[in-house]
Amino acid sequence: MRVMAPGREPENGRGPRRSRAPASHLRTAGALLSVLPVLALAAPGATRRDPLEIARMLATGAHAGDCSTCHSQHGEGQPMAYEHALIGPDDNTLCDRCHTTPWSGGSYPGTWTYTGSAHGSSRTAIWPGPDPPARTEPDAPGKCLNCHDPHGWKDGSGEIPRLMVAREEALCLACHDGSPATTNVRSDLQKAYRHPTTDYSGRHAGPAESLPSDFAVSPVNRRHAECEDCHNPHVARHDPGAGPMPPDASKRLLGASRVRVLNGPAGGAPTYTFLAGADTLTAPVTEYQLCFKCHSSWTVQPGGQTDLARVLNPANPSYHPVEALGKNLNINSLAFVTGWSATSYTKCGDCHGSDLGAAGPHGSSYRYILRSPYTASSSFRTMAPNEACFGCHSYDVYANRNSPESVRSASRFNRPRADKGHAEHVDQKQVPCYACHTTHGSSTLKHLIVTGRSPGIQSYTETPTGGTCSPTCHGSKSYTVNYAR
Repeated sequence: MRVMAPGREPENGRGPRRSRAPASHLRTAGALLSVLPVLALAAPGATRRDPLEIARMLATGAHAGDCSTCHSQHGEGQPMAYEHALIGPDDNTLCDRCHTTPWSGGSYPGTWTYTGSAHGSSRTAIWPGPDPPARTEPDAPGKCLNCHDPHGWKDGSGEIPRLMVAREEALCLACHDGSPATTNVRSDLQKAYRHPTTDYSGRHAGPAESLPSDFAVSPVNRRHAECEDCHNPHVARHDPGAGPMPPDASKRLLGASRVRVLNGPAGGAPTYTFLAGADTLTAPVTEYQLCFKCHSSWTVQPGGQTDLARVLNPANPSYHPVEALGKNLNINSLAFVTGWSATSYTKCGDCHGSDLGAAGPHGSSYRYILRSPYTASSSFRTMAPNEACFGCHSYDVYANRNSPESVRSASRFNRPRADKGHAEHVDQKQVPCYACHTTHGSSTLKHLIVTGRSPGIQSYTETPTGGTCSPTCHGSKSYTVNYAR
């Protein structure tokens, strides 16, 4: 029996000629030539495919070898217990016959973990099409076949890696554009400030990435931020309730590789240990460890980008409390907005993320992928209550000079002890927070104070009851604080 592509004529001079498959490819399918027309229907949506093309892709793909691993060798017209001549039901139990070793492929944790994941347990996780066509069978939700084709699949760039039905973000965004997934990540990735998920193709090497060079800007630029760098589609799941308390990572990030730090002295780069996605237990499991794959000196960063592992080091004189509790634990509770206090931890996602959209720092209308507006400039301007700083720090305490003195006194550097404190500087003098404070941490000064900006602070000294600063906009001034540090 000769197998031809649908609609093709034999190569007898009356029809278009086609290239012959190498003998080794045909031998792979030779034992099943009589059933190949049936297998050609086994793609998503039961789209008819060229049987010889299936054979070619199988010969070089992850499932190269024995077709009988999945298909029985029925002859044409013979009874078949299962459709497509399969040796078992056309569901995940067929895949589970071989995929029995957790993490052997780099990202698949095994049947039980996948079944409890967001994809494995969802009743709406169904491939929507159009290429390949949408899955329509009643038991489609949660199937491996929603994302993978066991024979392989091609797009305009050639064969797609890891038997996926679409390449890189095209696979994820087919669903995560508002339907069937309820959140619209695609819209965030189209905003002015975003991770470059859609900018590059072919830089991501898959779940086996474990070297700093995999994320480096030099000697070869491998910088990338594909969905898999932060999310493991086989493991990620919804957080119960309001989610974990920081610094613990969201379960949406579970199963993704990360970088653990062992911090040294203030200002120094830490020692790094890469933890593969399979390591979901080595404590702590935090969000910042995932961010450090790109945003730390573990890899080679672009020029001008902050080494976040260095500035967030808890040995520094001051830092935002991402890795550890802050230095100033006696700050008046009224100095914070509801839900925040001096003993709160801060996650990267508290400041960086969508301004209106899906959770996570996919994209934002604001620079630095911030959830709220913020201008990294010391130039005189009026700060607005919705700016990033006031998502945690009370605007009325720090930036409203018309607030009652009882409110402003929640800041140490304010009335009544400091005649011209935070509120007068920010509101009346239009000095933005950025002029005097750095964002993530300082390896030299307390209270996130920074020097050298204009307008800003030239020098600063602290005493037990206050301090002295020399700014660019007036002479040296001494002050006393409202309550002890």
